[in-house]
Amino acid sequence: MRPWQIQVFKSRSKSLSVRQRVDSKIFRFAVAIGAIVLILAGVLYAAAFYPSVRRWQRINQQALAAIKCSDSQCDTTDFSSNWDVEPDYVIDRRDRYFIWVPASSNENAQHFAPLDLADTGFIRKFREPGSYHTPDVEVWRLFSRQARFDGRSVEVLLGHAEKSPMNMLETPQSAIPEVDAKLKKVADKIAENLEQKGEVGNPSKLVVDGFEIVDGDDERVQYRGPWLPSFLPPSKPLPSAGTKLYIDSSELYVAQTDTAGPLLATSLIQVGSVPWLLALAAIAFVTFVAAARWSARRFLRNYFALSNVRVPELKEAIQQGEGQYFEFKRGLSADESKVHSSDIEVLKSVAAFANTNEGAIFIGVDDRGAITGLRLDYKQRDMFAQRIRSLVRSHIRPTPPVQIMFEEMRGLVVAKIAVARGVESLYVLNGAIYVRDGSSDVLAQAEDYKRMLAES
Repeated sequence: MRPWQIQVFKSRSKSLSVRQRVDSKIFRFAVAIGAIVLILAGVLYAAAFYPSVRRWQRINQQALAAIKCSDSQCDTTDFSSNWDVEPDYVIDRRDRYFIWVPASSNENAQHFAPLDLADTGFIRKFREPGSYHTPDVEVWRLFSRQARFDGRSVEVLLGHAEKSPMNMLETPQSAIPEVDAKLKKVADKIAENLEQKGEVGNPSKLVVDGFEIVDGDDERVQYRGPWLPSFLPPSKPLPSAGTKLYIDSSELYVAQTDTAGPLLATSLIQVGSVPWLLALAAIAFVTFVAAARWSARRFLRNYFALSNVRVPELKEAIQQGEGQYFEFKRGLSADESKVHSSDIEVLKSVAAFANTNEGAIFIGVDDRGAITGLRLDYKQRDMFAQRIRSLVRSHIRPTPPVQIMFEEMRGLVVAKIAVARGVESLYVLNGAIYVRDGSSDVLAQAEDYKRMLAES
């Protein structure tokens, strides 16, 4: 068996049938189309959120520009006076101090788990009421105590603003004992609500300027009331500047982080529910795969049948001679108005290869392998190929998978018709069924019908 024939034989022996092999290629093609469409849909969906990301980037940058920092302090007067829109988080990276964080009661704010933390070491310093001067030039009276919540130990920190932009008047020193008593009373009330009811209670009735409840072990904030001094734990990393995806409680967000000097601002843009996005992606993927598969099965089956057919060079075919996989023809009839015997001989070989095995027909070569050539310029080559396709479509049912190309040797043009073993059971030429038997195209016999039906 010749080398090219061995290759064809091996490639065919790996598949159960031509139809299964082609359907497998179509399925892989459809999956690729579905994946490409899914990627494009994801890009378009992401592009729809780009204006929002840019908007929050500007908000971050404007907020950072409104805060003036010196060596150890930051003036937040301009930032605090603008309550229209602010970032979700603003941090002084030097000491990890929160200049701004969202309250738990703020339904419009987005909460970023990597920053919903508080340094319990700082909180535990205030087991007895004490004053604290913040990096943004405020003075707070703070008090903390432990409590039990949902079976875990938590830290409760409360604060009264002695001096801050929110208070018109500073708290006089004479009122500090009264403030301390109020802080302790409210802390006890919160602890009682947590331990007995498993809730903070009504935050509006807690007459303090700020409070937070923090898990004593993992330092995660359980509840944030109005703002009070807080620090990100030293062991927790700060977010890096840029745009990143973030998932929390089955919701997908875009986290936009910007920096300016020692300051960092992070805002979240809600993208959508992860389960819904995955469901929509799955529906879109399956839909486009099914549509691509249906279209390919209807319009591209012959293309995929031809995709594995290797047409050898003319020199190789002449060396091997006519046989099970090669056929030589001198040409088609000169009279294009009628179908002559020379045309039928070419069609017989096309039908025989489609019913039997892949093969190639060389037009412009005689039976002995001598190149006679075709007198065709480039424009005439296209017309010649169209004539062959027209003959095949008009006389063979169903239309078999063929590909037409041209090759030149020693200035002579030869047309090559590559024919794949078709995906249909039988290919009929003018009512007759031909198969390839060596170098001949012969009428099919009973055993040939059985083989063709088994292979399709």
